[in-house]
Amino acid sequence: MPLWPRQAGGLTTRKRVKSPTPVGSQGFKKNRQMQKLALVGLGASGLFALKELAGADVEVHVFDVGPVYDKRYACPIDQGVLTVCPPKACSYCAPGQSAGSWNDFKVILSASPVIGGRLYDLVGGDELQKKLNIVKETILKHAPCEIPVVTPNEEDLEWIKKKATLAGMTYHYQELLHCGSDNAPAINTSILEEIKAKGSNITFHWDMKVMSVSRRGEQFLVQYDGYRKQGNEQEDLFDMCILSVGRGGAHWLTQQEFYKSLDIYPGQVDVGIRVETSCFFTEEVDRRFYEPKLYYRSKHSNDVVRNFCSNPKGFVTPENHRDYVLVNGHSKMYEKSENNNFAVLVSKTFTRPFKDPQLYSQTIAKIVNMLAGGGPLVQRLGDLRAGRRTKSLTNNLVKPTLEAECGDVSLAYPHRILEGIIEYLDALDKICPGVADDSTLLFAPECKSYPDSITVSKNMETNVPNLFIIGDSSSWTRGVGQAASSGLLAGEGVRKKLSQSKEKTTVPVA
Repeated sequence: MPLWPRQAGGLTTRKRVKSPTPVGSQGFKKNRQMQKLALVGLGASGLFALKELAGADVEVHVFDVGPVYDKRYACPIDQGVLTVCPPKACSYCAPGQSAGSWNDFKVILSASPVIGGRLYDLVGGDELQKKLNIVKETILKHAPCEIPVVTPNEEDLEWIKKKATLAGMTYHYQELLHCGSDNAPAINTSILEEIKAKGSNITFHWDMKVMSVSRRGEQFLVQYDGYRKQGNEQEDLFDMCILSVGRGGAHWLTQQEFYKSLDIYPGQVDVGIRVETSCFFTEEVDRRFYEPKLYYRSKHSNDVVRNFCSNPKGFVTPENHRDYVLVNGHSKMYEKSENNNFAVLVSKTFTRPFKDPQLYSQTIAKIVNMLAGGGPLVQRLGDLRAGRRTKSLTNNLVKPTLEAECGDVSLAYPHRILEGIIEYLDALDKICPGVADDSTLLFAPECKSYPDSITVSKNMETNVPNLFIIGDSSSWTRGVGQAASSGLLAGEGVRKKLSQSKEKTTVPVA
């Protein structure tokens, strides 16, 4: 969940409270000897960590910038208020909506060393697959309707491998579960209600922004304030801390007191475009795979270019990060468009002396927003090839599902990045004829900022004792499936530490 550093000027007043006031939670009788744990952020990773901690011998305090689950914002299009997304982000994709587990809710179920994250390298394929199976079973159990698992058959695999090879691309196998944005509220709420029923040890602090987490001896001091209603700044000490702040919290993470003590190395950044084209161009691939993972190595720069977050018959959406607006995409189980949208991303890992990839991608995003008057920008692929600005989409073959300012993406994006994207679309056109048509729409900015790569144990514990970092904010995951799996790993890690602590304090009977 995106969390934001406090505004300039610092704290004006600070109130130490021995026990934070529960907000929207079940009360429980506090045990003075019970250890306390702060869980910051309740996206996919935080929710599944909480699932593992429900009923454990630890006092869990959950901090989340969003409102109570059943009061989270509904999509204005679903409500009939709008027919397409507005040019600037609405509250549906604002902080507090838990990113992928609320928006589109697509889950990769295959333990892969390439897609979905890097947990395969951390815990091994067998252990990762066990966790992904738990995630799948949990989601299907709480789904309000039957949700099919997309599993390619042998004929489909032979077809895509041949097509990809002839196009100069590499296909990576995956099983996929697509729940849809319209089913996400019911699934998440049902999972949380089950957790609440089992977890009288949990207190929830909704609409709360954690301003800082810092070490105080062997404990952690958490300072927080209201997210929408500020002015009630509080702080409390915790024995353990799990951070689940998502990609949006990458910068926040770097501002924390403990960050320089972490064992870190330079992370990756993905800069790309949200492509929107006719669903008729991609219908065979969509029917067989829903979202095939196709990788390409640019002949121009040798950069790796890949697709991400495909949404057949879906919608392009804005994503509000307060300081800048990105584009994203989602699709629904029931409501459909006539388009397909997907991201084409160019991956970059920087070397010395540069060491701020997040700032790099955010700067590109802000330049695009500046050119577009504060929101996203859209350009026809034909105009980008011709080196001219798109001035109007009237009579364009592909009708946009997002209102965005027409313009010229090349004024903001590095030439190297755009060359890789155009090469990728030309290669994809050999598999899906029509995708590289002049009428295809390119929405910007689509940037994925990851934190620096953080060294963690197999239970997601950092080299700072009792500090766990999970989900996309850990740099180990990129999507709901592995993010949720990292939450399960952290929950298991906390339980092990509690058990070991209990064994040490147990006095043998003479």
